[in-house]
Order: sequence, then structure tokens, then C-alpha cells
Amino acid sequence: MKFEIMLGILFELLSKKCVKAQHLAYKFEVSVRSIHRYICGLESAGVPIYTIRGNQGGFAIIDTYKFSSTFMTVNEFKQTINALTAITESVPNKVLSSAINKLKSAVKNEYSGFDLKSGNLIIDAGPWGDTNGYKSKLLVIQKSIESLKKLQIKYHDRNGEITERVIEPHVIVFKQGLWYVYAFCHLRNEFRFFKTGRIEHAILTNDSFIRREISQSELPLDFWHANVETTDVMLEIDKSCLSDVEEWLGIENVNLINGKHVASVKLPYDNGLVMKIMSYGKGVKVLSPSKLKSAVKDCANDILKNY
Repeated sequence: MKFEIMLGILFELLSKKCVKAQHLAYKFEVSVRSIHRYICGLESAGVPIYTIRGNQGGFAIIDTYKFSSTFMTVNEFKQTINALTAITESVPNKVLSSAINKLKSAVKNEYSGFDLKSGNLIIDAGPWGDTNGYKSKLLVIQKSIESLKKLQIKYHDRNGEITERVIEPHVIVFKQGLWYVYAFCHLRNEFRFFKTGRIEHAILTNDSFIRREISQSELPLDFWHANVETTDVMLEIDKSCLSDVEEWLGIENVNLINGKHVASVKLPYDNGLVMKIMSYGKGVKVLSPSKLKSAVKDCANDILKNY
């Protein structure tokens, strides 16, 4: 445990200009006195740490100090490079590509005979079929963010409405297996999430925009709650479609209760939910709420009338 804390303190010092002893004590859940002992241990190991006096002071490492690439094992290098490569294959990024090349160069120089084989991590959030067209949209969005140029898009919303919009993309989000772009929408005059799969086309314009500073904590990542009515849903699931429902709702939300598979989850309540349940036929039975049961029955009766 002592070694792990010392290593954690070292990384804190490497990533920041100055770190207070109180901050380190709180982060690693030890006393300030223990932090001073760990600092002394790092100094004895040859790490050039110095103390900055005053209210804004703390511990720091001289700027010329650098880590040898051997602080990571060969396998750690492989996994890091593979993870970054998987991301850039879905969302091309010049900075990440440069970082990957530097990591490859560093590890090859440090470990003779190093051979980076194909990785075990693949990210492909594109639809079945034209994945190239999907990735090209992500590439245009990425260029818009990097160049601070507005994007003109044709968007199909969840209600079937098709609109032409001008947006200012700020960040790309990968959530629940899908890519979204968080952007300021000039049509609605507010920030919104746009599902990439619902963008028919995206064109980079010559109009620039000023980026707003947004932290991850400020992103409304439960965004589907914001614009859609939600309800607590309980479903009884037949074994014939159990695996499909587990993929839809998440296996953690499906439990075996009294010999029956039951899912309890909060979902957006709209016609899309009714149609989704209908797509499973008799394999899914709505237990609650009553309004959803009625909506499914009405939909089934409307289909029956066609025959």
C-alpha cells in the first residue's frame, strides 16, 4: 500500500505545477505527516522534489524531470495504444494519432524486439451496412469542433420531424453504444444533443463560432430525461426473446423473480416505446404502468383492424 500511495503522489506531482500536502492527504486518505514521509521517500529514490513556501505553496517537481518509458510495462503500452487506436478508428483525431505514434516510438526505443500486434479492443458504433458513411459524418463533426466552424445538418428527430439546422458542435459523446454530438442549435437557440445516426448529412460551413467552455460535470448526460416524459416500466419477458431484451435494457435490469424474468427500468414514454414493445410480439408483457398496457392493447387492436 505504501508503494501505491507513493506512486500516486508521484503522478499527482508530475501532472500539476504545485500540490498541497493537505490535498494529497485528502486524496490518499492519510495524514499530512504521512504525506511528508512519502515525499521524503520519493526524494531518497532520486525524484527532484522541492517545496514552495507561502499560502499558495506546496510540493513540486522540477520541470526538467522526465519519466523513462520503462515506468510502463510492455503490456501496459500495448493496451494503451490499442485503446487509443480503437477510438481514433471511430472518431479520427490528429492529436490522438500523434500521441499513438509517440507511444509506439517510445516503446520501440525502450524495449528491443517490441512487436505491437492487432489489439483486442474494437469500437464500431456505426450501423449495419454503410459504416463508411457513418464514420464520415463523425469526421466532419470532428473537423467542425477543431476548426470552430459551424455545421449545417439535416436532422430526423425521434418524432419523425425532418429539419435543416445550423449547429455549433462542442463535444462528441459516446453513450450506451451510440455516438452523439453536443452542440448549440441555432434553430432552437439552445444547447442540445444530436444522435449521429439521425443526421442525414452534415456540411462544414465557412462561418466561425466562439467555443463555450464546458466541463464534463456540466454536460446533461441524462439528456433523454430532459425533453421526454419518462415512466417506471415493469415487463415480463419470455425466454424466447430474453437475450434481445437484455441487450435493449441492460442485463442488470432483468431479474428472475418467482421463476419469471422481469425487467424494471425507467424509460422514455412515447409512441417509440409502444412500437418497441410491439416488436417483441407475445414475448414481452407489460405489467405496469396501466397507461402503457392500454397503449399497447390499442396498438394491437389497430393492427388487427387492418386484417
